[in-house]
Amino acid sequence: MLLDLQIRDFALIRSLDISLGSGLTVLTGETGAGKSILIDAIALLLGDKGTPQMVRHGAKQAEILGSFSGNEATDRWLEEQGLPAEDTLILRRILPLQGRSRLFLNGRAISSQQARELGGLLLDILGQHAHLQLLKPERQLALLDRFADSEATLTQLAALWRQWRDALQHWQERQAAQSQDASQREWRQFLLQELRQAKLRPGEWEELQDEERRLAAVEQIRAGVDQALLALDSDDGALRRLGEAQRGLQQARQKDARLQETTTLLEEATIQAGAVVEELRGYLHQLEADPERLESIARRLQELQDLQRKHRRDLDGLLALLAELEEEFTAAEGGGDPLAEAAAKLEQHRRQYAAAAAALSRTRAAAAPKLAQALQEQVRALGMQHAVVELRLEAQSGEAHWRAQGWDVLQIWISVNPGHPAQPLAEVASGGELARVSLALQVLLQLEGIETLIFDEVDVGVGGAVAERIGRLLRQLGRTHQVLCVTHLPQVAAHGHQHLLVEKSVQDGQTESRIRLLDAQTRSDEIARMLGGSKIDASIHAAAHKLLADASQDLGG
Repeated sequence: MLLDLQIRDFALIRSLDISLGSGLTVLTGETGAGKSILIDAIALLLGDKGTPQMVRHGAKQAEILGSFSGNEATDRWLEEQGLPAEDTLILRRILPLQGRSRLFLNGRAISSQQARELGGLLLDILGQHAHLQLLKPERQLALLDRFADSEATLTQLAALWRQWRDALQHWQERQAAQSQDASQREWRQFLLQELRQAKLRPGEWEELQDEERRLAAVEQIRAGVDQALLALDSDDGALRRLGEAQRGLQQARQKDARLQETTTLLEEATIQAGAVVEELRGYLHQLEADPERLESIARRLQELQDLQRKHRRDLDGLLALLAELEEEFTAAEGGGDPLAEAAAKLEQHRRQYAAAAAALSRTRAAAAPKLAQALQEQVRALGMQHAVVELRLEAQSGEAHWRAQGWDVLQIWISVNPGHPAQPLAEVASGGELARVSLALQVLLQLEGIETLIFDEVDVGVGGAVAERIGRLLRQLGRTHQVLCVTHLPQVAAHGHQHLLVEKSVQDGQTESRIRLLDAQTRSDEIARMLGGSKIDASIHAAAHKLLADASQDLGG
């Protein structure tokens, strides 16, 4: 949800700070006051292209900052981008007169593409300046699946697609491995034989290095042990002195029992010192130089070092290569055919995916006419009286078109004028008509996911009862979404949960647009202005009061 928006020196806006809540927020104002500037600013935050002409006259740069509440989808996107998850996402766009514009997310620089991806998870702009997810074929297909209640089927199909894709990759790898030429295979057989003959052991390199260091330092070790024995067991060594100390302390203990614990500690120290002497004598007895063993270790270390240098791997890497080669040739010698096995698994997963995708296609084909009819009725009720809606579903042939969502492509086709053939929605509908189609789908399917919807002049070309119905639907949509709507019609504006007025004035010789939140009285005055234009009398004010009162009773207020 869009929490607040700050704009500095953008188009006609010098400085603007507004907070937005949930529900339906309407923006009204005189023609040319700058209502769509707000939409343009939000679009820039979402990665739209900016130009120096957008900077307010006399300023060096424009700056736009928007705070959004995150959701599960944005958390996943942030994780994919290697960015930390945040409860609040702050997007900032700086647009200078000279130089490149910059985009930031929570203080980190991001690209326009990243901003567009993130924006697609936060809000949808519908209308004259549409980003309009609705125009994307994959979005249209997702709407049909939502109508057909196919979410569980799609989850199963996606799992089967991943299994087929993995099996295809495995088969391709096996095929590439089998097509190696004879010399390559002979070379790998030679490597296997060489590594087998080396009789490698895990940890051998470290063990040999430790033993080599010990054998190379026998005389230094012997000298150190001799010195320790001399200090412990000579005529004037530590053992004799400990014995003397022990005898003296025992005599003293007979006079004072408090020395018992100290006497015991000294006895233990004497015993441990004696044990050290015995250990060192045994060690010296076994310690002897072994030049032949030392030479053997040197040869073995050189052999291992040569292998590691040759294959550019440490000992663990050599052992891994040996295991890989053993597995490869064991499978070949076992009489099995890895390529045939991979092909069999691939065929199995191919059949499973194809059966599930075909079943989903049949479900979509049955649901498409029903959704087209329901959508047609909705848009006709929204002022497109002659609209004819078709959902054209095409199953693409060939595995190149297989996707996690199946192999179908869907396009919404529409005719808005009698006698004109239907065409793809993106080619025939105006911005206002697109927004009404999207509004109809949002209400019809109770769509979730994107929390914020912005309708830019969804009511263009309508009035009266149709405008009233659009207002009611927008207010209904505001119960589950944050909805922002630019409107010229009082019947729509009256349904807003909050009302923002865009005004244009001249300050210090420059034209500026300002936006303010209306209270109950000023809102009634604005509705009256929209109803009566320049001639506003008591009857117009009464009509404005009635519009607001009727709207507040719709859908529970």
